[in-house]
Amino acid sequence: MQSERMYAALKGLGKEARLVMLPYEAHGYKARKSLLHVLWEQEQWLDKYLLADKTPVEVSQAQ
Repeated sequence: MQSERMYAALKGLGKEARLVMLPYEAHGYKARKSLLHVLWEQEQWLDKYLLADKTPVEVSQAQ
């Protein structure tokens, strides 16, 4: 219920939010399919918010 309220509050403020509720799962994920889905969701978030800028990062080499 708290997740649903947080989601509703964010949407009410006009913020971008995504609520994913997996069937037959509570506070922890047990099913392999659920774990894989959570990992996929995390990867999508990382790609969207951390890799959105496709500018190459210059890495300095220590010598």
